[in-house]
Amino acid sequence: MATATTGIETFKSALVHGGARPSLFEFSVTSAPTGVSPSLSDVKLYCNVSALPGLTLTPIERQYFGRTVKIPGDIVFADLTTTIINTEKYNVRNEIEKWMEHINGTIDNKSKSDANFGTGTAELVHYQKNGDKTMTYEFVDIWPTSLSEIALSYDTASDIEQFDCTWAYNYF
Repeated sequence: MATATTGIETFKSALVHGGARPSLFEFSVTSAPTGVSPSLSDVKLYCNVSALPGLTLTPIERQYFGRTVKIPGDIVFADLTTTIINTEKYNVRNEIEKWMEHINGTIDNKSKSDANFGTGTAELVHYQKNGDKTMTYEFVDIWPTSLSEIALSYDTASDIEQFDCTWAYNYF
């Protein structure tokens, strides 16, 4: 006979709103470098895939009396990757490209950045089924590191274009 702590009702009561849902999220850029348009705020309408980045606490290994001793070291934040639906105006993609150009010009190889090195801030908000926020992650000193290609093909007549953007940041 199962104990009361392993009953179905106990399990269900632990998931008050039916469990966290991976589709209830919103990604938004809350600040960008001067010169990058505020229309980048539209990214929250078109970002359809994201993930909470992983964290790694790297060990420092030292030898002592013939044994390896592991000491907690530095924390490493994994990159944030988003998949963004493209629009006919390319408004979000154009602004991310402009941001990257701001950091390092493609023609003159010069930066237009000021003291913050061309970084901004972003938020990834997770929601409950009732609309309440469960968790808000603020990414500090965020900047785009790569944009994926947009595949064009006659075979994909019923698809909507999308692209991936990888973001680096200092911490969240």
